[in-house]
Amino acid sequence: MAQYRNKNIFKALLLAPIALLVILACLFIVMNHEYNLQAILTVLGVTLLIYLIYCVITVPISYAISVILSRKNRLTFFSIIFGSWLMWAIVSMIGYLLFTGALPTPFWKLFTDWFFYCLAMFVGCCYWGILYLLENRQRNETTRY
Repeated sequence: MAQYRNKNIFKALLLAPIALLVILACLFIVMNHEYNLQAILTVLGVTLLIYLIYCVITVPISYAISVILSRKNRLTFFSIIFGSWLMWAIVSMIGYLLFTGALPTPFWKLFTDWFFYCLAMFVGCCYWGILYLLENRQRNETTRY
């Protein structure tokens, strides 16, 4: 039997980056001192675009890995954090290739920014927390009746 339900894994993956995107969008608006409607709509549009790219690139791969780990009862906090860092590495390589056309000459320089590790860890923690809450809520509902 699987450790988590597939529906809960999918919901948690979709909800995981929303907190980070909202925080970053608000910080971007505040730091730039742009409070007019056009600037706010632009930031919201870019945030929505980033979320859609996340849904297209990251969710299918993460969902497949999470389902496999869940069936083997290995979907833990640390495997989720490691998977989050792995997905960050894949997405950063794809992004670097798209925007510059080549990988950096010393390849390790791509992975030296600690800020992105923190972002990936925050999203991984959100994914684990949401997955845990969804699974506990569903277990409580089934045992209550």
